Amino acid sequence: MSRCSVVLGLTAAALCFSLPSPTFAQGSRTTIFTNGPTSNRINIVVLPEGYQTNQLGQFLTDATAAVSNLLAAPPYQEYRSYCNAYAISVASAESGSDHPASGVYKNTYFNSTYDSYGVSYLITIPPNDRDANYANGQGKVDALLQSLMPEYDLAILLVNDLNYGGSGGVTLISSLYSSSKEIVRHESGHTFAGLGDEYDTAYPGYPDTEEPNTTTQTNRSLIKWRLWIDASTPLPTPETTQYAPVVGLFEGAHYHATGWYRPKLDCRMNHLNPPFCEVCSEQIVKSTYQPLRAIESFAPASTNVSVTTTQAVAFSVTTLQPMTHTLSVRWFTNGVTVTGATNPTYNLLPKSFANGTHTVRAEVRDLTPLVRSDPANLLSNSIAWTLTINLSELSLISPQWLSGDRFTFGVTGTAPQGFVLQASMNLLDWTSLSTNPLVGGKYNYTNSGASSFHYRFYRTRVTP
Repeated sequence: MSRCSVVLGLTAAALCFSLPSPTFAQGSRTTIFTNGPTSNRINIVVLPEGYQTNQLGQFLTDATAAVSNLLAAPPYQEYRSYCNAYAISVASAESGSDHPASGVYKNTYFNSTYDSYGVSYLITIPPNDRDANYANGQGKVDALLQSLMPEYDLAILLVNDLNYGGSGGVTLISSLYSSSKEIVRHESGHTFAGLGDEYDTAYPGYPDTEEPNTTTQTNRSLIKWRLWIDASTPLPTPETTQYAPVVGLFEGAHYHATGWYRPKLDCRMNHLNPPFCEVCSEQIVKSTYQPLRAIESFAPASTNVSVTTTQAVAFSVTTLQPMTHTLSVRWFTNGVTVTGATNPTYNLLPKSFANGTHTVRAEVRDLTPLVRSDPANLLSNSIAWTLTINLSELSLISPQWLSGDRFTFGVTGTAPQGFVLQASMNLLDWTSLSTNPLVGGKYNYTNSGASSFHYRFYRTRVTP
């Protein structure tokens, strides 16, 4: 947005607070599109302000366009399939919004107004400087959401007014100005991802609290977006065309011309139309994953599995699917990575394990290059099963060559009185080598060297 849009997002954010939601007229919900269950999707809800009853059809068109335009912008575009979108319709008595500086007042459902806090294009709803009563504005938004879409993640209020304006607080507010799609994108940075404005225009009294894309830190090793900064980039970074493409430490942010820094020379959090920079994009992706599970479903459905036969046990995960890349899948048994197991399915052979308790775990991770720092592991999700294996037969497992003509293998199963290990050269004549107990359902055999190398086949017999 323009320089003053700094006030749009952050003033509204500073004013919003929660009180018990009152009861208001019931609205109606329309599905714009869905990609999955509301419990595991980003649920975007659009509400109308200043639309009369006969204009609610146009509102649905405007709401659909607003969501489509938002999700067409990177990085939202890559995760569009993670989103559901809905519209909640409720009529206003009059069209438009208040413009107190021009003496224009409209009877609208959420009591929106321009000219908030002396800024002509700052649109807010109560509580604000015009009306301190939460119940007249944000309270109505909260009541409708709680009634019709309590699992919402982003609420957008579209104001049926063609004058430039908006704000980004608890609820994202945008007019229908010609560049409203950019207003929605910018304000989503505030409302959805907690990003700060990168303007250097003074805003007296605004709290000096850092956001993911603003900082006062100049020590390279302590800068929160340091993984995006090349070693050759000087800090602070000169505001020249040479450094326009790179992430650095550019002075001027958070309403301060000096002492505060932003990651990129320009970004959507600084002006309308430039894309989100790498640091802001990273935060949006992490915010997308915060309420989601990368693993949508898994099998077996029970995480406690009893195994009493040698038949393979099939495990699988169903994952979220971004638009152009796939998520990484890894499988682990007893905490050890299974080499080559990178598919959504994994077949476990019970004979490969001793009787007793074991674990199988699937880990799903988004390896997108859009994120370089994820200390909270938001882009990773796992599911673990506990297996209780109780096989009544003996199995020879895990053969392995050692040095000096030596080899080893394991014996697993159940043999309360122990077992006899036998060897043969021809599968006809068998020689008993030793009688052994199973310890923890397993026994390891290693030959003594070349003298026993001539045996080619091995078997076990349970001791009666």
